[in-house]
Amino acid sequence: MIGGIIIAGIMLAGLAAGVITLVVKNQPKLSKENIPSRLGILDHVPFEPVLNKLNASLDEDYIQQVKGRFLQENPKLTEHDFEWWLFELKRYFLLSNILKITPMFSKEVDEVWHTMILFTQKYQIFSERFLGQMLHHTPNIHPEPAPQERAFFDWAFSQLFQVTKFSWKTWGSFFKYPVDTKLLKEFNESSIEALKEKYFKVNEDNKELIEYLVSKMKKQLSEAEVMYQVDKKGRFTRISTYGEMTSLSLVMVFFSYYYFDEYWNYAKLYAFANPGHYTSGCTTAVFCGSSSTDHHHGDGGSSHSSCSSSSCSSSNCSSCGSGCSS
Repeated sequence: MIGGIIIAGIMLAGLAAGVITLVVKNQPKLSKENIPSRLGILDHVPFEPVLNKLNASLDEDYIQQVKGRFLQENPKLTEHDFEWWLFELKRYFLLSNILKITPMFSKEVDEVWHTMILFTQKYQIFSERFLGQMLHHTPNIHPEPAPQERAFFDWAFSQLFQVTKFSWKTWGSFFKYPVDTKLLKEFNESSIEALKEKYFKVNEDNKELIEYLVSKMKKQLSEAEVMYQVDKKGRFTRISTYGEMTSLSLVMVFFSYYYFDEYWNYAKLYAFANPGHYTSGCTTAVFCGSSSTDHHHGDGGSSHSSCSSSSCSSSNCSSCGSGCSS
């Protein structure tokens, strides 16, 4: 009897250890060594002149001072936290170099930015080197008052950068809001020069990049029009959750342009975005459905979900109900 109890206890201890190991393995590692090189800029994006200018404008001693103060004021955070948020802040700075309106949508990134500003003189030197003028602090961590600004931010971000699992965690849900139909019509009908003047901050370093972005939007609108003629609800391929997300931005453009008021009813079938939390067992921004190569109609109805309590993993869990839990 006693021997049986001991054996059962050993088995339970082993099972508990296995569960703990599994949970730890499923947690994405927040390590600065995992930060993508070149700020995760996508291949073929003509970002080099702007990136070089950013790197030349940020003094390393200044960054170390910012890091020291930030970690001193946030003792529960680690160097890895800081480096990931600094990584996203640098990407935000690149967007600020090209877009006339670039609200801030991340509380964590905003905190690093605010710490930079506390070093007033060095921040001013950085701003003038990089932009030729002061880069003013413009937080907007709640996107509801400006959902279309958030939508255009998401579209531009996805054209330029890899979307990592920590991008979802840091910025919140991507592709949740429709792009303003007025903006889309302007991109469809206006000249490249007129669009550059209205929406972008053109300079010698970024003019090629801005023309690239305008051309990308015009191309996606053209593709959306052709697709609409063939299938009024579109036909798209599910893609991976991380990495290059330009295909998902086409989904965004299509449903924004043709179904603005019903946008999320359709878009969520392809882009059910939930920002993950790296301390949770269900950590990723995910799609609810079958494999990443399935084709689906955006019929606004229920998708063929494969999410269940037994299939919730880092690659396929989503907001399907109780199948995913922390």
